[in-house]
Amino acid sequence: MYSIEQRVFLVLEYHRLKESPTATRLSFQARFNVPKGPDAKTIRTLFAKFQRTGSVTDDLVGNVGRQQTAVTPENVATVSGIIQQNPMSSVRRIASETGLKRSSTQKILRKSLHMFPFKIQTHQAIPVRAVQQRVDFANQMLKMIDSEGFHVGCIWFTDEAHFHLNGFVNKQNWRFCGSENPYWCEAKPLYSPKVTVWAAVCSRGIIGPFFIRETVTSERYVAILEQFVATQQVLED
Repeated sequence: MYSIEQRVFLVLEYHRLKESPTATRLSFQARFNVPKGPDAKTIRTLFAKFQRTGSVTDDLVGNVGRQQTAVTPENVATVSGIIQQNPMSSVRRIASETGLKRSSTQKILRKSLHMFPFKIQTHQAIPVRAVQQRVDFANQMLKMIDSEGFHVGCIWFTDEAHFHLNGFVNKQNWRFCGSENPYWCEAKPLYSPKVTVWAAVCSRGIIGPFFIRETVTSERYVAILEQFVATQQVLED
């Protein structure tokens, strides 16, 4: 970064010395008593800027010295305030509100504020009443285990899963790498064929799995439970 006095000297010397960058640099070092002067590119850029604008001060075109940056303490504070008010603000919205470029906004978020976009996870909502019911059930089970000698090995854990038969995959993990966008679109049916698998697990063994190709209705589910009870009785005998 050179002062106004040094820039004026460079322009005048460069003109006086018949536009010789080497002679100008040596004269600059002797005049300001510095071990190293500006390189030839800096001198030529400064002189061309003076010819174009008639000024040696910094502007948005042809700067000499350190380039201007949008990552200033003021901009960082502004972006931080927007995020604090609404953490779900997008980069596009923040850039629009602050007048910054999207690339500058991303740089502030990542490098200055150390903030990164995270995907919001969803789960089944549990009402307050259901939470209390689960707590009551857990306390009841603990009481049965402590006082009545209930054997936890008798507990059966059941679960079910759906398997698609048409090669359905999670689109969030499906990517195509290439130098150009292939605009590849994969057609899929509205209702893809699938198989429902149901099984029960206990310390005594495994019941199932049961494969259900049809739609799981209450009647079919009752039939599975009846078969489950019958199998459980056989295991106990």
